[in-house]
Amino acid sequence: MGKWKTYAIGAGLGTLLVLGLIIWGLYALGGAGESALERFRDIAIIFVMLLFLLVVVFLGAIAAALAFLTLQIKDRVIPLLEELTGTVKRVRGTAQFMTEEAVKPILTIAGSVARVRAMTRTVTGKDTKTRKS
Repeated sequence: MGKWKTYAIGAGLGTLLVLGLIIWGLYALGGAGESALERFRDIAIIFVMLLFLLVVVFLGAIAAALAFLTLQIKDRVIPLLEELTGTVKRVRGTAQFMTEEAVKPILTIAGSVARVRAMTRTVTGKDTKTRKS
């Protein structure tokens, strides 16, 4: 068995022992004129109030953690998103520029070839396309 399992079992047994001692102590504190049911009712009310207090403390801690997280997001993530937006715009502009610059020589060559073909057709008087009547 691993160490953590041994510690978990020990902690569970220790917690049960402490709770048993608390219940026995609260039961023994009951007055002589009280029945066992009244004593257990009082013990249950005490435990309900302790659990309520524990829940309130945990909810307060969660609220504080969420407030801290919100401030961290506001201070760190929003500027990071703005910087990312600027970077995306620069990359988009660079890609558009590179696309235009890469296509410009091809368009120039295609235009020159078309011009030479048109001149050849004009000079020779031949139409490269055959017409069907």
